[in-house]
Amino acid sequence: MRTEADVESEGDDAQDDERRRRTSSRWWRSRAQSVVDDAIGETASSSGEDERRQQLADVGHELKSPLSIMLALCTRLEEAGRLAPEDADDVARIRANAYTMLRRVQDLMLVSRLESVELQLEAAVVDVAAIVRTCAEGFSSIAAQRDLDLRIGVPARLPAVADEEKIVSVVSNLLANAIRHAPNGGVVRCSLSTAPGRLILQVADDGPGVPADQRHVIFKRYRRDPGSGGTGLGLAIVSEIAQLHGGAVAIGDAPEGGALFTVELPLRTQRAGSPRPGPQRSLMLADRQTAIIEELRADLESGTGAGLRPLPHRG
Repeated sequence: MRTEADVESEGDDAQDDERRRRTSSRWWRSRAQSVVDDAIGETASSSGEDERRQQLADVGHELKSPLSIMLALCTRLEEAGRLAPEDADDVARIRANAYTMLRRVQDLMLVSRLESVELQLEAAVVDVAAIVRTCAEGFSSIAAQRDLDLRIGVPARLPAVADEEKIVSVVSNLLANAIRHAPNGGVVRCSLSTAPGRLILQVADDGPGVPADQRHVIFKRYRRDPGSGGTGLGLAIVSEIAQLHGGAVAIGDAPEGGALFTVELPLRTQRAGSPRPGPQRSLMLADRQTAIIEELRADLESGTGAGLRPLPHRG
């Protein structure tokens, strides 16, 4: 027989169960709302990053057009042969500074693209040996001006899956870096070889080298000496492009006595799907390397960075 105390006890238990149910419900609602808020925050952050990258790309494109016009006009004035010596010097300075600005714009646009998953890698089967050889030969006039022994060692042909534009950036940035820091009359070496499953690019010089305790920061973005030129993006771009290809870049001591940069990429000779056509991109590739070369030429002629290796911020 149930007593009055039993009934009261059951009522208390029911109330306790109801309180626990409500507490549990509030906790789950709170957790669910937290998850939703986090998701919204991440989406907003991602959207903000996408907008920032798009704005940077838009500004880059807007700056490239007037810079290209300035360079074309400078070339036309120089080729006309009607300038007085002092005017020719001014036009040459305008041209050099326009190329420097173009290099900055190109670097920032490339960094923006490297941050976007959709635009990161445009791989196709390309002749990497031809790309490296052409890039290295593009620096021959500057090497000759500084009496550098520019040694190019690449196979006759080496087809591999790679992003042609980004390989041009890697080779050009490393060669410009080596030439900038090699002494007059020194040596710069660019070589391409293979190992089982790997493609190996090396760029070496006989300059001061990079101390071992500084090498861990040399590939970080915007790391440069306050007194040096540039944006501090060159070597960071090299590292990020190597990683995009599934490879890496390392720095060590060159047999020539200076710095040795070694880029290792997976060696793949086939790509899923139809190959991406390349000839339409050749002008853009040439323009990109030209900006790097002309900026380097202007720096060396003005004495900025010639024979120096600002540490720990090469690039």
